[in-house]
Formats: sequence, C-alpha cells, structure tokens
Amino acid sequence: MTKKTKTVGSLVYCGPNIKGLAMTWTIYTNGLPEKLQAAADADKALAGLIVPLDQMPEAMKQIRMKYGRIYTYYKRVLDAQKG
Repeated sequence: MTKKTKTVGSLVYCGPNIKGLAMTWTIYTNGLPEKLQAAADADKALAGLIVPLDQMPEAMKQIRMKYGRIYTYYKRVLDAQKG
C-alpha cells in the first residue's frame, strides 16, 4: 500500500514584513516553515496573504493599487503590528 502525499506548489507571502516570521514576497517551495504555518492557522488575514505563486502578480497589483481582498488582509496585518 502506498502512502499518498499532498503535492504543494510554490507559495508566496504577500504581506508586510513580520520580524522573525516572514518577509514580503518570500517564496516557499517545500511548504511553509512551522512557525509561519502556525501563525497562519491562527490568523485568517495572515493566511490570506499566502497565495500560490501564479497569483503573485494579482496580489502585487491589489497591494499597489490599494484594493481587493489581498489589500484588505495586508492592511489588517499591518495595523495589527502597529497595535
């Protein structure tokens, strides 16, 4: 009996820099680091900023133009850092 493994494509973090956790536009090719995965599991906005690599251009556009779901998540994470 063979074990099925879930294939994870490359993911990119589109949010603001978070010291000790993630840097903007970092690409992950073998899943997320445990610390980032735990943080994403606990925070819907942070999780929403981790997208498949092929969605990176659209994420960049939304952040640059200040509209859309990705920008909303970006602002939430940024505001949470400011306290």
